[in-house]
Amino acid sequence: MSVVLSIVNAKGGVAKTTSTQSLGYAFKEMGKKVLLIDLDAQANLTMAVGISPKEDLNISDAFLDNCKITDIIREVNGVDIAYSGHSLISRESEVAHSVAGAVKLRSLLKKTKDKYDFILIDCPPSLGIYTVNALIASDKVYIPMAAEPFAWNGLNKMLETIDIIVEEDLNPSLKLGGLFFTNHSKNAQTILGKTIVKEAQEQLGDKVLKTAIRTNVALHECIVMNQDVYTYAPESNGARDYKSLALEIINS
Repeated sequence: MSVVLSIVNAKGGVAKTTSTQSLGYAFKEMGKKVLLIDLDAQANLTMAVGISPKEDLNISDAFLDNCKITDIIREVNGVDIAYSGHSLISRESEVAHSVAGAVKLRSLLKKTKDKYDFILIDCPPSLGIYTVNALIASDKVYIPMAAEPFAWNGLNKMLETIDIIVEEDLNPSLKLGGLFFTNHSKNAQTILGKTIVKEAQEQLGDKVLKTAIRTNVALHECIVMNQDVYTYAPESNGARDYKSLALEIINS
């Protein structure tokens, strides 16, 4: 049975794309069949796996019924990806006002999700129509967060959005899978970093995952090289941390 996970934070620069890609490939290393979905108009995940954001079709075409979702899924090193493009931003209003609107992604995935063990959605740094689509289509939400200034901003809004989607029966089974800290080597040692971690644990309890992703240059280098971290640097701290996080998610 497929599990759909959204990687979401309304704040940029918290390693959403790195986490989506690295978790996806960690699941693949465990023998799981994985689909990654890029819903960000910046198309960073799409470019990270070596696909041009200037392709004739992208995920927004599937949203608008210009193509089937299978037409914009490509296999890259053992993982499938439904790729994005810069046209997502100009089509956002059209998607929002389409007949299916906020439930379109859930409808699209009904036709293909049984092929996969895990579907991971890289959401844009906003709570717009694409993120709402992701939340309505998902089983669980995972929030990457850096223990640094302003990181806490927006988290409560994200949690409120999840509550609204559940309470309004848009996706009553949606759950917060957890929050995990990224870029954590230096931040964890500062007074501010420790304070943010403590506040998160006080507010969310065991929803703060035990695994934190350490600052690791390999995680940045592999994206530039259009490779996943398990191909580029399988023994790196980044590879180890995301495999640990993947195991924690599977066992939760």
